[in-house]
Amino acid sequence: MKPSTTDYLSITAALVAILLCGYGIGFLIGERTTRQRLLPQPGTVQSQPDWSATTVERLTRELKLTPDQQTAVAREIDLTSGTIAAARQQAIREYQLALIDLHQRLLPHLDRAQRKKIEKSCAKLKLLLDNPDGSGE
Repeated sequence: MKPSTTDYLSITAALVAILLCGYGIGFLIGERTTRQRLLPQPGTVQSQPDWSATTVERLTRELKLTPDQQTAVAREIDLTSGTIAAARQQAIREYQLALIDLHQRLLPHLDRAQRKKIEKSCAKLKLLLDNPDGSGE
């Protein structure tokens, strides 16, 4: 007995379904491991990457800088890094203040249990605002 066209279509559909399932599982596993790599591990302090050194390395590689150029570029980057760090800290502070303000405006719209949760979150934000280094002291 020879397989019919319907049999071939069923086999093709099954193979496509298996392929899509494999792709979906691979995508989800890859996404999970990527997310785990990006997030800081519990108990570790997330440190600020050395922006200056990273920028000098990247520019040296991409622009093929000579040693003299590399020294001059590093000097200019060092002059700018303080301004960038201060702007970053100011932006983080403004972000935290905006979140605290949002939490306060949400309170009238929430029930008692929800308020407790949002107040706890707000307290954490205020602690971070008071201690930007994350020391908790």
